[in-house]
Amino acid sequence: MKKSESLVTTGNTVLLALAKGVCPICSLVRAFQNEIIERLQPNDASRVCNYHAWAIAASAPASSVAAVFLSMLRGANSEKGQKEHIDCDLCWAIREHEMARLHEFAHEMQRRKFAEWLERFGTLCRFHGAVLRRKLPEEHAQIVAKVTENNQHQLEELLETFAAQAQSGGHAGGGILGRAAEFLVAQRGLTR
Repeated sequence: MKKSESLVTTGNTVLLALAKGVCPICSLVRAFQNEIIERLQPNDASRVCNYHAWAIAASAPASSVAAVFLSMLRGANSEKGQKEHIDCDLCWAIREHEMARLHEFAHEMQRRKFAEWLERFGTLCRFHGAVLRRKLPEEHAQIVAKVTENNQHQLEELLETFAAQAQSGGHAGGGILGRAAEFLVAQRGLTR
C-alpha cells in the first residue's frame, strides 16, 4: 500500500481506547480500518479482498468510490501474470497497525499503574489476549491471562442469565450476545 496523506489516522492510542470498556486493540484496529476506508484515495490501494471491496463500495461519497475502483481496474489491466491469490493492501495496512498497537500495549504494561488498572478493570478479546501473552514477560502475561479469564467468567454468568430469560420469552439484555461474539472472535467487521 502506498503511503499517503489519506492513510494518516487521528492518533488514537491504547490509553484512549481503554476507557471504552471493550478490547482496546480491537477498538483501535476497527477505527483505523474505518478511517482508511473513508479516506481512501484512488492510488492508495491496487488490490483488495472481498470484504474490503464491499466495505469500500458501501462507503461515501460515491464519486470517490468510483474513482478508487476505476484506479484499481486500470491498474489490474496493466498487471501481467496476476496471481490467483490477491493480497489485500488494506488487510496488510491493518495488520501493520494492529502489530503497532500490540507493541504499544506491551510497552504500556511496563507502567505499574497501567498494569494495575488493566488487572482491575480491563477488557481484552480472547485473540488479542493470546497474542499479548506470547509477547509479554511472564509477570505481565499472567495479568493478561487473569483479565481474559475474568472477562470470560463474567460473560458466562451474563449469558447463563440471558439464556434463562430467553427461555421464558424475555429478550432484554441481548447486547450480551454481541459482547460474547467480540470476546470470542474480535469486533464485528475485523478480518482474520
